Amino acid sequence: MKKRLSLLLTFIFVFIFSYPSYGSTILEIQTESVILIEAETGKILYEKNAFQQMFPASTTKILTTLLALELSDPEEIVSIGREVYTVPLDASKAGHLPGDEIVLKDLLMGLLLPSGNDSALSVATHIARKEKDDPNLPLDQAILYFADYANRRAKEMGAKNTHFVNPHGYHDDNHYTTAYDLGMITREAIKNQNFRKMAGTFTYTVDGQSGKQRAFSWRNRNLLLDTSNESTYYPYATGGKTGFTTPAGECLVATAQKDGVDLIAVLLNSPKDERWGEAKLLFEYGFNNFKFHQVVKENEAVGQILVSKYKPKGPEEVTVIATEGFKDLFNVSDIPKIQQEIIWDEEKLDPGLKDETKLLAPIEEGQTLGSILYTLEGENLAKINILASNSVEKRSIWDVIFSIQAIPFWLGTILGLFILRFILRLIKLRKRKNRGFRLR
Repeated sequence: MKKRLSLLLTFIFVFIFSYPSYGSTILEIQTESVILIEAETGKILYEKNAFQQMFPASTTKILTTLLALELSDPEEIVSIGREVYTVPLDASKAGHLPGDEIVLKDLLMGLLLPSGNDSALSVATHIARKEKDDPNLPLDQAILYFADYANRRAKEMGAKNTHFVNPHGYHDDNHYTTAYDLGMITREAIKNQNFRKMAGTFTYTVDGQSGKQRAFSWRNRNLLLDTSNESTYYPYATGGKTGFTTPAGECLVATAQKDGVDLIAVLLNSPKDERWGEAKLLFEYGFNNFKFHQVVKENEAVGQILVSKYKPKGPEEVTVIATEGFKDLFNVSDIPKIQQEIIWDEEKLDPGLKDETKLLAPIEEGQTLGSILYTLEGENLAKINILASNSVEKRSIWDVIFSIQAIPFWLGTILGLFILRFILRLIKLRKRKNRGFRLR
């Protein structure tokens, strides 16, 4: 059974906020299905019906855009076909016409900013025909191929209950997802720098002077990016995608960044015009209550321990360091509660000691001596190996003989020899006296 030396250290943080667990947190959110995710860790900071099946509307286009960027060169030329005529009259459009030629990156801006369903169809057919190596692949087969690929890719991203049947999100009872799934899809999408740049653009103009590419001027429907609209603008917003159909209601996937923290907010079926304010409320909640905290740095000293049977002139203790760093996102009120416990390797301890814990020399610099365990209210956070930052030599027999600690022994030995000699001398003198008495 391993001996443990517990070092209960409190990490003091200057900002302290009260925060109940996300499951019980009450925010004034009217949107039916909501989630707030930290992008780097994937941690859920707040959720309301986040795993409930919902209709995504045009937030579908996040995945469509990402797949186009993953499977094609943004500088590719896309020929617009008659697929744009299949877009329903009440669907949003970017304005493409059959016979147009447009650079893919511009086509994707038409998909994201004005939320063009015609753009989405052209992207999907272009990708499907390219992947199938069949420029004449019928539209229905192209859309089916693209949807199947999208569903497989969504699962790879962590989506658990998503099924798309088209690339744009126009309503279909079999086209659904969850707030959680959209959060996971967006988390993957914002790792792509082209996507981040596109989704964060508010206005975009296409130069129509080259070839068959016509001129366009588009404006993003994500009003969190609109600096001219004080009621909806959010200074830390970095992008996202809007959506609306009557069955889906007003939808919004939004991203924001502040102080090194990237947040993703998904709102599905919001009351009319409430998604902007509720997205800002979610972001402020996240930024005010959660921070990244460096619990320990690589090679940081995390403790010291005495060593037994060390060389007299050498050090008598070892400083131990962490082999790697540990940094994570925490509720700021939890940071002072983080505890650390050093667990020493039993084989490195002096077995002769019962009432105290000491290492047994020799100890070599860089030697693994155990591990350090970080916990928060009983939950394990990280376990990191610890190394000796200095060496401690083992004392030799000559060190024992000539050490300061041996002085009492030598003094006792000399005194004993002196007393023994004195006694022997007395015995010898007494024998001489007795011999002389008998001669008389």
